[in-house]
Amino acid sequence: MEPTQANVLSIDVLQRFRVALIRCQEELSLALAEADSEVDRAVAWVERDRILHWRQRVQRLSEEVNDARSALFRKQTVTSSKDSKPSVVDEKKALERAKAMLEDAERRGQRSRSWASALPRDQSLYKGGVAALATIVDRDLPAAIQALERMSIALERYGRDQAPDLEKLLDQPGATDAASMRRGGDADPTPSQEPQP
Repeated sequence: MEPTQANVLSIDVLQRFRVALIRCQEELSLALAEADSEVDRAVAWVERDRILHWRQRVQRLSEEVNDARSALFRKQTVTSSKDSKPSVVDEKKALERAKAMLEDAERRGQRSRSWASALPRDQSLYKGGVAALATIVDRDLPAAIQALERMSIALERYGRDQAPDLEKLLDQPGATDAASMRRGGDADPTPSQEPQP
């Protein structure tokens, strides 16, 4: 086959491929928007909700520890009618439980603060990582879809013996530059070298 010939078997295949590209673009665009939204929501949740939650929980548990200490102290200082010390086992267990819960809340609060400082950087890395895909979805796929449409129209005209004006077709926005399609060293075709339809 000569380089000036094309072996197009079905224009309908080009149209079906174009429709598939449109569907692909829509789905990718939706997926990118949802993922971006989820990442933003996760960062906001950690920065706002979790830090505030653990700060409030630490305050509440600090009060519970103080209350448990006070209850233990009161029980230790109260004497019974027989001058024997009352049992403070339950109060000591309550104090230890409150201390353990406070330590856990403080640890979780600290982790939330470290995540809140690390997540914006990770969010930027994610957005940088998907930027190339977003460019394909926003710029390259629409250009390919338009090019397929123009090719289909041109091939249909050609099939009806209406040769397309290639200069006009290639000068359309988003079309490939004719000069970039030539091999290196190829000169501009002279009128005698131009391919015939």
